[in-house]
Amino acid sequence: MALWGNNDAVGSGGTVSLNYSTRVVTGFDGVGGAAGEAGSGTTFGQTGFAKTGDTISFGQHGSGTYFGEAIIASIASTTSITIASTVALNGSAIAGVEYQISEKPTWCVGDSTFNINRDSAPAINTIATGEAEFAVGVGSIAIPVDISSIQPPVQIGDYLVNNSENFEIIAVGLCTALALATVDPGDFVLRAILPDFLVSGETTVGLGTTQPTIAGAGETTTTTSGAVSAGATILPLTNGNKFNILAGDVVKIPGQSDGSVAIVGTNQVSLAATVAAISSGAAITFTSDTIAIIDTPSAADLTIAIGDTITFQGEGGVPGDVVCLDEGTGAAITAGDTLTFKRRQDGYDAYVYGVNQSGIATGTQFETGVGWVGVTTYIDSSNNLRVKKEILVAMSGITTGNPDSYPPA
Repeated sequence: MALWGNNDAVGSGGTVSLNYSTRVVTGFDGVGGAAGEAGSGTTFGQTGFAKTGDTISFGQHGSGTYFGEAIIASIASTTSITIASTVALNGSAIAGVEYQISEKPTWCVGDSTFNINRDSAPAINTIATGEAEFAVGVGSIAIPVDISSIQPPVQIGDYLVNNSENFEIIAVGLCTALALATVDPGDFVLRAILPDFLVSGETTVGLGTTQPTIAGAGETTTTTSGAVSAGATILPLTNGNKFNILAGDVVKIPGQSDGSVAIVGTNQVSLAATVAAISSGAAITFTSDTIAIIDTPSAADLTIAIGDTITFQGEGGVPGDVVCLDEGTGAAITAGDTLTFKRRQDGYDAYVYGVNQSGIATGTQFETGVGWVGVTTYIDSSNNLRVKKEILVAMSGITTGNPDSYPPA
């Protein structure tokens, strides 16, 4: 019996069950089987299929349910084999499961380094708390918190606990929103669903090299560029195109009831209802919770198209007091609430892969040479993935194709 071969994808059709007491593995016969399964039967002992000394893996490593590995000690028939030991299995019942056959080095199964019983799933543990700087509502993705006070520092990939759920943090010190209107260099207003942490005079936006500050939010004011007759619906606006007014915005006209924008034209808007007479140069205010006023617009600002991502940060482009979540919160947060932060930690996985391409996964943590390669992965206390690789047998020409393929997902 060879200590290893060059095939990591020996034929493995059908499903199997294991009797832990007798170590007998029974394969589906392709007809009905004990559980009445359908599909092809096992082919133990036939040419090109499982043989004595091969490794049988129960389930699928890396996805689904995985039970561990064993060495085939003997073959009684195409549907019955006996394994040498159950020491590298996790003890869970194995009944009607898929399997893989490999010619990986036989000693790996007995090596505790690669034993499934040493494996563990990562845990999500509490690492720190912080205090909400002000209130935000249900569905918020930008959570205002003094990030400098959180120790250890919160980072991308950590979680915020809200409503007993873990919400993944996708950005720290900034948040993003999608543009609702085209913004040209020099425009006075940008339109977006604004992040909850936005503070007028302190929050900047990533518009080119200038990173202007948001001078105000919720409303913007311009003037009429000409007189408006009583009964009219069209308001001519001074530099109207630079305010990026949208249909549906509320219009406030001194001495008159509020109106609503129906149509936006070139330097003018059409209202949904008629107005009383308005003099030239009268102040006209537009309100919406998607209005943000750009302080000191510049020709160096970027052109933003509808749907583009706008980045909001702290003053001067430094990190703001905010964490951004992958989805909206399930419960409102009140100013002063204690916020709990968690981090994925620990976890351990070790497995032997057949690698047949030199320099596979080049430039990544998984880069390795060809051969039978033992790979150990775990997550450290700082949420960093650690990867240890060891070429156990350096050789070329290994046939691959079994899941889990290398590099692992």
